[in-house]
Amino acid sequence: MKIYSIKYYPCENESTSPLLVLFGFIGSTEKILDKYKSIWKGFNILVFTPPCDMTVILMRICSKKVIRKIHNFFQIHPNAPKSLYIQGLSVGACFVPGHLKQYENEKYAYLLSYIDGIVLDSGLSVDTRDAITGFKCAMRTQIGLLGVLIQHFVPLFKPFIEEYCRNDVPCIYKNGYNFLIIYSDCDTYFPGASKKLIERIHDTDLRIGAQPNKRILHEVKFDSNHIEHLKTHKQEYTQALTLFISKTQSN
Repeated sequence: MKIYSIKYYPCENESTSPLLVLFGFIGSTEKILDKYKSIWKGFNILVFTPPCDMTVILMRICSKKVIRKIHNFFQIHPNAPKSLYIQGLSVGACFVPGHLKQYENEKYAYLLSYIDGIVLDSGLSVDTRDAITGFKCAMRTQIGLLGVLIQHFVPLFKPFIEEYCRNDVPCIYKNGYNFLIIYSDCDTYFPGASKKLIERIHDTDLRIGAQPNKRILHEVKFDSNHIEHLKTHKQEYTQALTLFISKTQSN
């Protein structure tokens, strides 16, 4: 199994279409990710399956490679709309704030203004306890016997996870990003994490005095298990995503 993967999939009208960055989850196969790619019709898609890295160091290095590819896309295709979407799946969603942080204080910071929407499916823990719970579940269920063994070592990485939650996670609240948050109450990986995220977003808007309804925040709750929402509710999932794209592109 590769440590990480970055692959680009152009659509038919590559030079005039928007770009999606899709964060896969640990152990996600191309067959699984194809199902998510298929519902982003009319988008060029850059798929990033992040490394199993609880220090977050390698993830940050890989994320910079992704950002360079995004930058190159817009340089090569000047007629493409200045529109960028991000979707994170499971643990992949947890790495989205770290990805956003990599734009800061860099020549690529201009790309932050291109982000029209962020979709978080079954992930993004906002505190250390949720992150450790999620990582352990991901190891145990997504990468086989090795993961069953590795899960017992996850608490050893607590200082790195605390630092990430303290310094990287707050980046998700900045810049008034639009969100589609997909979750369920029966999620055993990140139980309650999505609700905490939604509360933090609302709290942030209240604290900074954001204008009401300026940020688009759609939340969709299913009765399916972790990362099985598209599989069990394909029509509703696709409709929610299509509506979100329509709303954010016209906002």
